[in-house]
Amino acid sequence: MFDRPPWTGFLAAALLAGLVSCAAPPRPAAGPPTPETTRPPAAAGILYEVFDSDVTLRVYRDGPLAQLGHNHVIASTGLTGQIELRLPLATTTLALELPLESLIVDDPARRAEAGEEFPGELNGPDREGTRANMLGTALLDAAQFPVMLLEGRAIDGDSPDFSVTARVSLAGRQRDIVVPVRLELDGDWLIASGHFTLTHAQLGLSPFSVALGALRVREDIEVGYRLSARRAGSGGSTRGGHPRDRP
Repeated sequence: MFDRPPWTGFLAAALLAGLVSCAAPPRPAAGPPTPETTRPPAAAGILYEVFDSDVTLRVYRDGPLAQLGHNHVIASTGLTGQIELRLPLATTTLALELPLESLIVDDPARRAEAGEEFPGELNGPDREGTRANMLGTALLDAAQFPVMLLEGRAIDGDSPDFSVTARVSLAGRQRDIVVPVRLELDGDWLIASGHFTLTHAQLGLSPFSVALGALRVREDIEVGYRLSARRAGSGGSTRGGHPRDRP
């Protein structure tokens, strides 16, 4: 990603159901119970609400003219949602959302933390220009698709390290990705964190490229995240993470 990031729109999926008000014909008498109808309902899990989050993406320049571009750090603390922890663990559910307006491009402190591959502080107009391009109609189209949704589909592994298959709503399409999760439980708190590499192809994106590929964005994106979720009903509604995450 240079000053025109290689992004396309994240879609916030919204479903609208309609009911027809015509009368239904009488139903036939129910037959004898089957194993399916007599199966007990799944036990409810423990619901956790995300109160604090940090997501960072690092996107790299590539190609023979890579020195003309910049590596970029994109970050957000706006991820929210719920996690319902169930037993067996494979039945755990999660529903998270990330407002695209919460994305910050090349914050000076983030670039400094990212290391020598992100040298120097980019000026304000350059950062804002990059962000405007990223959120614009040619890329994320945040005005039409303002939220990224993440829905858990499956979970596997052994404590504390798991793999979560998550469905991402993206530009009107849905893609499944595998996210590594280190899970910690501390009293009423659930803490999840991880680092992984995601490719543009996995998200259905084409890396930004100019001059017949002489200046382009690298295919892989480095992702790091941490979130703290509190057991529902265990405290007030004030946003704020696990106590050890606070100054």
